[in-house]
Amino acid sequence: MRDLHLDLQARGGIARVRTLVALGHTSKRISRAVRSGGLVRPRDGWVASPNADPAAFRARQLGGRLASTSALVSYGIWVDRAGPLVVAVPSSASRLPPLGVDERRIWAPDHFRAGRGSEWRVSVLDALLQAARDATTSGLIASVDSALYLGLIDGGDVLALSARVPSRHRRLPSRVDRRAESGNETHLRVAMRSAGWRVDVQVELALVGRVDLLVEDWLIVEVDSRTHHGSVADQDRDRRRDGNAVLIGHAVVRFMPESISAALDWCLDVVRARLRQGRPVSDSGRSSATRGILT
Repeated sequence: MRDLHLDLQARGGIARVRTLVALGHTSKRISRAVRSGGLVRPRDGWVASPNADPAAFRARQLGGRLASTSALVSYGIWVDRAGPLVVAVPSSASRLPPLGVDERRIWAPDHFRAGRGSEWRVSVLDALLQAARDATTSGLIASVDSALYLGLIDGGDVLALSARVPSRHRRLPSRVDRRAESGNETHLRVAMRSAGWRVDVQVELALVGRVDLLVEDWLIVEVDSRTHHGSVADQDRDRRRDGNAVLIGHAVVRFMPESISAALDWCLDVVRARLRQGRPVSDSGRSSATRGILT
């Protein structure tokens, strides 16, 4: 006998009753699980696990699916600002419950096919398309970078998306990069390229390791989250890397995510000032290229 809870979990914790019946579960068994408290009903014809995503559960209560930035968040995709709960409903929907505070309903058709188990949210591409209406170009690039990095979309999807987004976003395919590991990194990359600098992403440097951004082939720009750079051991590692970078002719600038999100122009001024100072001279006179290098 199939496990009802596992089948529900495989569909994100929320599913139509008819979907579960098609898998071999009986309506009687599903109703019994609801009566016992093992399942809950967000809406007629639907059941959910008690620990289902509250946003998804609320979307079903409102008669729709998670959409736009709300759907992107549910996929784990970067968004600059989640904003209100956004729920998509079909144009034929009627007699819908009233919205609460910080809730928004949109009537949006599906332009892209959703994957299995997404009855309660729109597809990744539809969510990106919906979010594109209000997003800045840099913000949309950050979300698309994130979706690419997570493997949720591919290059062909980006081309399909770019054909439907507002005209201000049409250069999307040439500006995204699947190697970007955070939205803040994307925002900084986009801004530095707009300033006219050559910028490469996630570059592997001998004796230093992988760096977030490399500007003009010699200035390393790192984006330090507290998660990966907050401990004493993390900071000791970072300082060793910075020192090794100097020894081989590179300079390093580090920013916290908060500085990028709140003071991007200041970050660009810092990068500009460091570039004007010129590239450091490497310690090429040593008899061994690795003498003095700490690992």
